[in-house]
Order: sequence, then structure tokens, then C-alpha cells
Amino acid sequence: MTNWIQSADNTIDIDRVSFFETALTDLLNSEGITLTCGQWDKGGIMELIPNGKARLLSSKYTGKFAGVRELRIDGVDHHAHVDLGRIHSVEFRITPSVCLGFRPSFEACFMSQQSCGSRTGVSAFSIMLSNPYKGSTLCIDSVKKWYQQYKVLVSKQPDAIRLVIDPQFFIFDESKKLLDLMNDITDSKFENLRSAVKTITKNETSSTHKTELPVCKNIIEDAISLNGASLVIFRDRTLVEFKTEELEGLYEYREGPYVSWQIGHQESHHCHLDLSAVTSVEFSAEPVSCQGGRLNYTVWFLVPGGCGNTFRSDGYFSFTLNRPYKNNLPRLEIINPVFELYKKYQSNSWVTADQGFLSAMASFASSTNSLYQGANG
Repeated sequence: MTNWIQSADNTIDIDRVSFFETALTDLLNSEGITLTCGQWDKGGIMELIPNGKARLLSSKYTGKFAGVRELRIDGVDHHAHVDLGRIHSVEFRITPSVCLGFRPSFEACFMSQQSCGSRTGVSAFSIMLSNPYKGSTLCIDSVKKWYQQYKVLVSKQPDAIRLVIDPQFFIFDESKKLLDLMNDITDSKFENLRSAVKTITKNETSSTHKTELPVCKNIIEDAISLNGASLVIFRDRTLVEFKTEELEGLYEYREGPYVSWQIGHQESHHCHLDLSAVTSVEFSAEPVSCQGGRLNYTVWFLVPGGCGNTFRSDGYFSFTLNRPYKNNLPRLEIINPVFELYKKYQSNSWVTADQGFLSAMASFASSTNSLYQGANG
């Protein structure tokens, strides 16, 4: 049974912390890796070179800090403090690196979440192969070991591990080299990079249960009926938004052997989505800048593996409220239907809600005033 520690701000899953602690320890003990913290687009990155001599000290805290660990490197004074209680998943990324002349780097990124449980889309820290190339030649043995670490971890915690290949590799010349690499390290014969990723990530899950398509269909139809909301599809350098008031229905669409689901009428704005890929739905509420730091309400439809969403790797698409506030006060007629949608489907094993959403719903139940204060506090 999962061991939970409840604090005033958030809930720490000790079993999950233990998993991330083991994963980080195993990665740190590998030769030829670098621990990095920071983001280039924020102005700088810090690097530590463990050389196989790094270790995590035991936990010193309880409650909301139970996931904090000190990372020490033998013989080196420089060290790091990490909070594994604020990690929601590990993304094994193949992505261009400025340090490698924009050739693919191989990283294991520990993705952070806010105290309310909402995902940030930001890597708290990462473990990367220091020198995956010898001259112009890729070190296949190092990459194979990196891939085997992914396979071991995904077998233990399939809902917490992702393999994400940067979307630009699918369309540029580098895709052929990456395909050859994936064939080499997996001893397979994939026809293209997309089929390689689909096959390799088949054991990843967004929840322990896969939804039945009719159930997924019903919740989407209900989400389309939300007023003052948008269907949002977010990809690398692209965001598509459909106002729910301008969407009419959900239709099965067939063209030869291909089947998809069309949201919106054929003669109006619409899109086609593979709803059979959705494995879970998560209700989320988190402070965002576009709402002036107040809560944004989102219904996420999640798939296994990365799908190109740079904010949330498994976020295939979502429904989010556009203007849940008026004159700095929450609009009950807009927000309440999202709570009711969650209540309608919450008994399903594939439906979850983050702590921010649950806290907001509880605050609404007690008083509108307390919700408003919580959203701004």
C-alpha cells in the first residue's frame, strides 16, 4: 500500500520518492555522466561530474520536505540538494545539445511539479551522457547502457518514465541517423522513427488502466459542452485552440483503413484525434500568468510516451477555461461545471485530479471567498 505523508501544502508519496531515489542513485553510479541543473533559456547551466563516485545522503526531514536529499561526490566539496518529492516523472530525452554541436544528446531529466501537484514542464535536474561521441562517431555502447536504464525503470514504474525524442528529429536529416541508432540499440528493424518510438514506448502508461473508447468518448463530449472553454493542442512551437462554443459534436471518421475521431463539424472548425491512444484523464488547477497568477482549470487527456507537448510530455490535448474570473472574482457559472464533470467521472480508475484541483474544489464547497483567497495566495 502506498505510504502517504500529508502536509499543509502538498502530499508526498514516499514510495514514489523511494523509486526516484533508486533511479537517481543508479544513474549517478554510471561512468561518463554529468549532473546538470538550470536551463539555457534562463541564462546558465551548472554541471557536476560524479565520475561514478556520487551518493545520496539519507533523508533528514519529514512532512512536505521528506523528499529532500543531499547529493555528495566523494573528494569534492561542491554538492547539490534535490527534492525528490517534487519530481513527477523521469524523461529520457534525445535532444539537440549546444555542447555537442547540436547533435543529439542523451539525458534523463527529472521533471518537477509545483507543491499543488501541477506539472511545470521543467526539468529540476538531469543526468546526461558526458561524451556520447568520440570525434564524429557515436559511442553505441554508452547509448545502449543509457537505453537499458530506461527499460529497467519503465518496467518498474511505467507511469513515471517517458522516452521523448525532440520533434525536430522527425523531419530533419538527423532522423535517418537516429533511426539507425534505435535499430542498433534495440536490435530491431524499424521502418521509420515514429514506428520505433511507438514500439519502444508501448510499456509506458499514464495510468494503471487503459480507458475503453466509449468512456473516453463520453467524457470528451461532456468537455465539449463546457462554456467559456477551449480545446487546446500544444506542440513544439505550435498551439492550436478551438473555442468549445464553436465546436459541434464528436464524430468517428474513416478514410480507407484509417480511423480517427473528429471533434467539430466537417463544414466548420474541427480536428482529428486518435482517442484510442488516451489512457488517462487528469483534472488540474494551477496558478498561471495568463490568469494574473490565479488558478487555471484544465482537463488533460494523456497518452503513454512523449507526444511533442513541450509543457507536458504526455499531454495529448486538453480542455481549459478561458476566462474563469470577472472583476477579480471567480465566475461560478464557468468553474462549477468543471467540478461537476470531475464528480461525474471520478469513480473511474483512469480519472485523477491533482492537489491544486482538489483543494480548489474543497474551497468552493466551503465558500467562494476562501477559493478566491487561495487562488491569489
